[in-house]
Amino acid sequence: MRGFTPRQRLILTVMAVAVVVVFGLLAYSVRLTLQQMAAMSPLPSPGLASPEMSPTPGVFSPEVTPEVSPTPVPSPTRAVPLSQIQSARAVHEVARILARVRELPPVEQFPVTFPSEREIALFLLQRYNEIRPQEALSLYGVLGLVPRLDPLPLPDVTAQAGRIFSLYVPAGKQVLLVAGRGPATPDDELALVHTLAHALQDNAFNLGESIEPPRVPLTEACRLTTDSALALRALLEGDAVLTTARYAGVDSNPQEVDRLADLAMNAEEPRYAPLTGISAFEVLRRFPYRDGARFVATLYAGGGWERVNRAYASPPCTTQEVLHPERYLSRRPPLEPAIPNLVPVLGKDWTLAHRDTIGEFLTGLHLAAYLDDDEAARRAADGWAGDTFTLWKDPRGQEVIVWRLAWDRWDEAVEFARAYALLIPRFHTPPLIATEPPLGLKGQFWSSPAGAAYLFQTGRVVTIVWGPDMETVERVVPILP
Repeated sequence: MRGFTPRQRLILTVMAVAVVVVFGLLAYSVRLTLQQMAAMSPLPSPGLASPEMSPTPGVFSPEVTPEVSPTPVPSPTRAVPLSQIQSARAVHEVARILARVRELPPVEQFPVTFPSEREIALFLLQRYNEIRPQEALSLYGVLGLVPRLDPLPLPDVTAQAGRIFSLYVPAGKQVLLVAGRGPATPDDELALVHTLAHALQDNAFNLGESIEPPRVPLTEACRLTTDSALALRALLEGDAVLTTARYAGVDSNPQEVDRLADLAMNAEEPRYAPLTGISAFEVLRRFPYRDGARFVATLYAGGGWERVNRAYASPPCTTQEVLHPERYLSRRPPLEPAIPNLVPVLGKDWTLAHRDTIGEFLTGLHLAAYLDDDEAARRAADGWAGDTFTLWKDPRGQEVIVWRLAWDRWDEAVEFARAYALLIPRFHTPPLIATEPPLGLKGQFWSSPAGAAYLFQTGRVVTIVWGPDMETVERVVPILP
């Protein structure tokens, strides 16, 4: 400390002592805090011995003796996920049990893979790019079941992937289990059973890609329409739901069967963000699962799984057969009322954009979306015997719809026509107003700045025309049968 005055040396000495004292107090405080934390913790902290658990050698401790150990504090146990090998074995074991429940030959060999949730989303995106389920939204929009969206939204694969535990892929006949989800829940097991039911169907009936959406060989029995596609899916999904319910022992509980149907629907059906909360669309998504399960349960009650198996050789071709299984058992092909070519009266710029069969289910849903009484809407759609639906468009985006529906009886045609007459004024905004029929034409007419409509019932056939204006509708009506 050469070069410092005595006063400066005194100040430096006092500062050094103060630093030592401060660090000493800090060390004591840290040690005291750690000891207090150790005393509060139910588990010993690593590197910090407590006096009760580590007595000083050579010193007798009345709390701890060689004969008595401190009572260990139990720690909560956490379920450990199975390894991929264990999971694959478990899947094959469930598949063997399920084959006995469903009374189908077991699938001896099928690969089990473990993609991540992100990989599942990418797989769904690729599959939906191929089958384009969103195109069905165009027809649903025309029927007023969902808003008319342009462009059509893509399925929300991220939301759907988050609800998937397992998935059957016909290409390669493989089962996918989503990795990284942790231990399986009871609902995950039931979701796996539904997945494996599809594997059993494919193995027994050689369905291939017909699981989603229905294609050959099932569609060889039916002319492929929107209605028949829904009916075929109801057979496949209803079978899988009932199989899952029998595996779980809840097939006699309708509420539990419906819950299993919703569980499968949420995993398998595409979702669209703009359509969230639209009740008609949710009813439509649910149809193959809930109504399909009731249809298959009726077949099962009348002849066991053998009766269900025969349905794969002669599947339901209409939603009417699904909604009324007795009509499937005494089936007859649906009628197809004729609709002529409209180009001669509309003009050469008009083209046929869509031709289809709507069916009883969608017809009832169309009515229910605009009437105040769902039960009345279902009754009005009951008795459906066939229909032909056509949509015509021109380059300006104008549309003409001609829809002709046949009914089993005259009074059923009258009931539907009355119900549809209530729908027409509500279908557009501003609402259509009833007007006097143009000279020489029979039937009911409506018009407003939103467009024009025509309704006519003759015998067991009801004819409906929607057009952009009354002049267009007047040109179409005279050439219809």
